[in-house]
Amino acid sequence: MKHARARCPALSCLLLALFLAACGGADTPLSDVAAIDAVVRPAGRAPTDPIQLSYTLGRPATVTLQIQPPDGAPITLRDEAQQAAGPHFVLFNGVVPTGATPGSEATQVARVLPDGTYRFLVKATPDAGPPQEGSAEFQVKQARTTPPALANLQVYPATISPNSDAVDDVALITYRLSETSTTSVTLQGANGAAVTVWAPVQTAPGEQRITFNGQDLFGHLLPSGVYTATVRAEDLAGNAVEARRPLTIADAGAPSVALREVKFEPTALMLGGKLHVHIVVQNTGDVPLRTQGPDSGYTYTTNDSYSSIEDGRYVDRAGLWRVGVDWQGNAGGAPYRYPFRWGFGGTLAPGATATIDGYITILKQERTMWFYAGVLQEGVAIVQDQLGLTPVQVSW
Repeated sequence: MKHARARCPALSCLLLALFLAACGGADTPLSDVAAIDAVVRPAGRAPTDPIQLSYTLGRPATVTLQIQPPDGAPITLRDEAQQAAGPHFVLFNGVVPTGATPGSEATQVARVLPDGTYRFLVKATPDAGPPQEGSAEFQVKQARTTPPALANLQVYPATISPNSDAVDDVALITYRLSETSTTSVTLQGANGAAVTVWAPVQTAPGEQRITFNGQDLFGHLLPSGVYTATVRAEDLAGNAVEARRPLTIADAGAPSVALREVKFEPTALMLGGKLHVHIVVQNTGDVPLRTQGPDSGYTYTTNDSYSSIEDGRYVDRAGLWRVGVDWQGNAGGAPYRYPFRWGFGGTLAPGATATIDGYITILKQERTMWFYAGVLQEGVAIVQDQLGLTPVQVSW
């Protein structure tokens, strides 16, 4: 029994050594390099089912992954990435980067490998010890290698000011596709970070148009600056082309206003009398507010509207700002809301306040007229509505 007990530890050590040798060993820097389901078919008729390229690290290492074509230099998939010990894999659909830098004309940035036999190369450099290399073979079959065509990319205007003043608030991004492709648009600023402004979406062939309003996908306004707009088109096989155009965002900001004071005086008058309108408005946003007349001091009658006075001089101009006055029960209805409007007397800077005093001659035979005020960005929205509601008694 003593001899048996003496031999058992030695036998166990031998078996353990043989097991570790067969498995590559827990401390072996690189092992188990393989291509699972080793045929990839990027035919372009449907999204490509990828194959799994796998390997195991015995300890932490810096790893470079490459694809070796039948002829030519290796193509790098991942360069000197620090990875922890354990099993690793990448999914590979037969597509490799071209390394080309896009310009104003379409440039292929990703391509499908042509049919052939390739090798998956792994180079692992552990923190201590010599580098290790391994490889596995796979095939590409039924490859569709022709990229989609992306032509005539234009961005107009090249400088936008997305501040809701209806002047160059948006840019039109137009281009032409030769075939159905997944397209997206990103903007890259001076800090190098790319922001997606048009999420990848399958797009039919033909002429395309995207309206960019200065915001990202979450509705956040991008800061002012010089950007590069990149349009990417990718077919089902994975061939991808990109084209770029410059785009500048200037005076970006969100408009905001507040009515600080609204008064209607007197609150009782005779038919034909004048109602004094006193309004104080403040620009509480971070962009200037452009305006138009008539300015403070102008007198309307209740038979007038802003569009009928001065031979139509003050009709709506989209994006401009004015204060307005209306009354409950105005028979003009929604299309004629706020018939009495006054400008700020000039562009209202952020933080600035304007005081408007206007007049309305009452010609309506209504015993009680409930007047109120608002602020309008014409052609866009009524931004402040029905404030300072005041009853005015009319006698005759």
